[in-house]
Amino acid sequence: MNLSFLFWNTNGKKCVEEINNIVKNHDIDILILAENPASPSEILLKLNESSSDYYPNHPSSFCAKIKIYTKFHYNFISPIEESHRLTARKLSLPTISDINLVGLHLGDKGNFSSESQSEMATQLREQIILLEKNSGHSKTIIIGDFNMNPFELGMIKANGFHGTMSQKIAKQKKRKVQYIDYDYFYNPMWGLFGDLSRKTNGTYFYRRAELVNLEWNIFDQVLIRPSLIDNFEKKSLEIITNDGTKDLITRNGIPNKNLYSDHLPIKFKLILK
Repeated sequence: MNLSFLFWNTNGKKCVEEINNIVKNHDIDILILAENPASPSEILLKLNESSSDYYPNHPSSFCAKIKIYTKFHYNFISPIEESHRLTARKLSLPTISDINLVGLHLGDKGNFSSESQSEMATQLREQIILLEKNSGHSKTIIIGDFNMNPFELGMIKANGFHGTMSQKIAKQKKRKVQYIDYDYFYNPMWGLFGDLSRKTNGTYFYRRAELVNLEWNIFDQVLIRPSLIDNFEKKSLEIITNDGTKDLITRNGIPNKNLYSDHLPIKFKLILK
């Protein structure tokens, strides 16, 4: 079984037409949206115009920031833990082992300092460890807008997300620091920085009059536990710049935030046996 995932922070814009185009163009199975004001009926009416393939966000979901739509009934992706900014789901499909799917939208840099973001990562690590303990396995994927780059403290520190760019290192599963074991996440988004053979250099562009300014950022990321690395199709990971009919970027190659969003969507695929 192949499962394709799409995440997009639409920054308060509905983008219903563009979402539908991307979903159909890439045959998406699990659609995860952040900051999208469209009602479930608006999204579903568009997604199911030609066929009734998609189901709504789980009705018992309490997460205001994240909405999930799938090609299978929402009972197969039920909430197990939620907050305002996070939804953790048990993905339980016939013939495959259960997966913990976490969708999130963390606090932005305009309202939270780097130190606060780092502390959020520590708190979330503790939540995820408990979640994995309760579920009895560590087949976990986290996808969303972290509002941090892959190299920032909260993303890489051992008592945060502990995300590494290396599959080889991640497959060691954990490392010991001061007699404490810290589990790894694999973060493939490191490989999408820069302009080599790509139309875009990141998922979010921000220029300001400071001496130190990255301009291009990758805030939208997917983190994968070592137990799922072999199921991850590397070539499927993509920052989407075109919805299949039109560009989501300007002539200068940055996200067209006036028409669509200041973030670009990301997609990837798991091949599950």
